[in-house]
Amino acid sequence: MTKNMSGRYFGRCIQDIMRFMPLLFWGKLFTSIAEGILKVWHPLLIAEIFQLAPELNDVNIRIFKRKIIFLCICIGFPSVCTLLLRAVGLYGECRKETFYGSKMYEFARKMRLEALEDKTVLDGFRKADAAYSQHLAGSRMLSYLLIDVEAALLCISTFFVVGSFSVWLLPGAVLGVVPHLLIEYISERRRNKVYRGQSAKRRRLAYLWRLFCTKEPVKEMRTMGFQEFLKKKWVRTNVDVVQEMEELELKAVRLSALGVLVRNCCYVANVAIALVLMLQGELAAGQFAACLMAFGLLQDQLFMLSSFVTAFLQSYHHVEEYYDFFQAETEDEGGEPCHSMEENHARPAKGETGIKLRNVHFRYPGAEQDTLNGVDLDIRKGEHIVIVGVNGSGKTTLSKVLTGAYRAASGEIRYDGQNISKIRKKELYRDISLVSQDFVHYNFSFRENICISDFEHMRDEGRIRKVTDVVGMQELIQSIGGLDVQLGREFGGCELSGGEWQKVAIARGLFRDSELIVLDEPTSALDPLVEYEVLTGFLNLIQGRTSVVISHRVGICRHADKVVVMKEGKVVECGSHEELKSAGGEYARIWGEQAKWY
Repeated sequence: MTKNMSGRYFGRCIQDIMRFMPLLFWGKLFTSIAEGILKVWHPLLIAEIFQLAPELNDVNIRIFKRKIIFLCICIGFPSVCTLLLRAVGLYGECRKETFYGSKMYEFARKMRLEALEDKTVLDGFRKADAAYSQHLAGSRMLSYLLIDVEAALLCISTFFVVGSFSVWLLPGAVLGVVPHLLIEYISERRRNKVYRGQSAKRRRLAYLWRLFCTKEPVKEMRTMGFQEFLKKKWVRTNVDVVQEMEELELKAVRLSALGVLVRNCCYVANVAIALVLMLQGELAAGQFAACLMAFGLLQDQLFMLSSFVTAFLQSYHHVEEYYDFFQAETEDEGGEPCHSMEENHARPAKGETGIKLRNVHFRYPGAEQDTLNGVDLDIRKGEHIVIVGVNGSGKTTLSKVLTGAYRAASGEIRYDGQNISKIRKKELYRDISLVSQDFVHYNFSFRENICISDFEHMRDEGRIRKVTDVVGMQELIQSIGGLDVQLGREFGGCELSGGEWQKVAIARGLFRDSELIVLDEPTSALDPLVEYEVLTGFLNLIQGRTSVVISHRVGICRHADKVVVMKEGKVVECGSHEELKSAGGEYARIWGEQAKWY
């Protein structure tokens, strides 16, 4: 993340605005220039009208009327422009959501998944999301930029207009604004520093607030009685954030008061100078009125320029936060086609079929040691293996590295002789199905919950029937009213139990017709009898396909072709159930410990 404004994203931001909303850009630019010209013309017209008014006759009456019409245009045109720009701006807000939000979504889906384990990346995501959804990202920056351009043009033009009356009026106009400009700049730098430093606290606030609004945490906190504890954590964090900002803004207000005092003193001084010049006969009464108007306009525009320069810098900091997000590391899409998906490609050589892992290491961001510490493993095509081990042994991490979701820090993983890091990700994932232990409850229909893994076959009733039979859900489907019934109470649907949701997740994984299916703790919410039925049906259904089942329960190991035992990030044993049980090693110990409960 950048600490100081560098301007490196300015051109990129303008290009994006031109791409998604060119009408907004050109409309604001045109009206800013037009309003600037008309505002400069305003005091000049007033002076001319005052001079013509006492001497009206048949000759100059037309000129007088023309000046009045132009004065009305000068006054009314900015209001019309404001209404038009407001309408264009509302349209732009809708386009902004689809453009900036879609841009973030498209990038996020390419990010390395392990990056989402890094708190700095999560902080960056929160700031980028706030930058476009709350701070309007580039559109607000553009508005401030054009206001600054308009104010700068007005200041330059009005500077010469005021100087044409008397050069003695110029120092007061400039000196009245310089303190304000410095104060705003200092305050903005402080504000930006504090805001960025609060990123982790603000993300924690959002997390705590979600706990109060999400069904499962609310049920637990009420039944366990710790809602007051969470409330205090939220209040303390919120108070810390508010107090830091409050202290900052109070300092800014005190400094601003000093700037306003200096400005008013300079204004009074210039009024006195103009009055003396009129009494000395150097300014006529009409010129005196125009002079005061021009001077007031100049000071207002200088004051506005200094304020909006600061606002522009602040909005640009949010633009930086938005575009900084796109600096996160993305997945290497790979350049080689997946040979297993190419019909005309030569079959892999003998000994190269299946999956091979050699000395694979992986470490989570910020961790002090590797979670996978030199894993070596061979998985033959069509083989059913079960990976077991105590908590923290690296089983789940291995499943993520095995499927290519996480990239190994070192070592090599080969699919049918191909290095997994070089295979096109889209083709690789097309051949893999994963049922995660933290599976998602989609508040969609029953059919969509199952078929989302291969949505092109959403109406394949035969395939749906096959997988729902395996996991024993036909009776449930009939009892709730069919496959097209909405699931989840959030949108008024039918809520399922934890075990029923897990069956849905297993069916979703089975519905995808892939060569490799990985199930991570697939039956943790099922009772042993149902678990046996589901896993037996699962193994019968996937004959000819490769499967990897990660489980704490060793009962399924009897039906596996191979059992892999992990400990401290390494594969410590590998063999059949009977071989490992007889060996008296880690597997035999786990088997014995679990057997005590049955």
